[in-house]
Amino acid sequence: MERDINLTNKLVKFSKKIGIDIIGFANPEYFERYNKRNKPEHFLKDVKTIIVIGYHLFDQLLDVYSQNPRTGKSFQYADSILEDRGYQIKEFLSKQGFESEVISYNPGLYLKEAAAIAGIGPIGRNNLLLTEEFGSQVRLRALATNAPLVTGNPINESSYCVDCKICLEACPANAFSDGEYNRDRCLSYNQKNLKRISEFSEIWCNVCIESCPVYRKSKNSNA
Repeated sequence: MERDINLTNKLVKFSKKIGIDIIGFANPEYFERYNKRNKPEHFLKDVKTIIVIGYHLFDQLLDVYSQNPRTGKSFQYADSILEDRGYQIKEFLSKQGFESEVISYNPGLYLKEAAAIAGIGPIGRNNLLLTEEFGSQVRLRALATNAPLVTGNPINESSYCVDCKICLEACPANAFSDGEYNRDRCLSYNQKNLKRISEFSEIWCNVCIESCPVYRKSKNSNA
């Protein structure tokens, strides 16, 4: 399949125009190892490209999650921004003659893995995507499209994490004490130690992100 470099460049330019900080393109062939409901074709049958977009969480307040137990309504600020940008990309590609679908969270793709497949960055010891510019301080969404965009080269190992265990040692939940990430331990700690912003709003633990030298370096360089 021939991939369209001109369309890819146009989309990258458009994404910057609408405020997207990170964009990458993944080949659906690399998602074969995942469950059927987490594969690109689950969302679009003739998918040719997975588009991964990201927004820099330059302020912790952007990662606030709000839920009103009385009404059941919930809202995550950064995700709402990305969802809107995703639909803008969908409209852009529609005008070029291509179909796209903004992928929901549940069921959805494994976003950090999709970003690594797209060549955006590796998954670090903190079990999160690491980007050169923003560290792990990013939120991601994805789209499936039949546009033949130029895809990146998958990144399977993190050069950032060689001989570095800062995030593992800083983790207040000891979620890495067994040598690999323990999701249940992390989740339990977060649920018991939510940072309350208001009656309905909270922020989860960010220690593994904030302690990461990649994040600190990128933060200082953008200051």
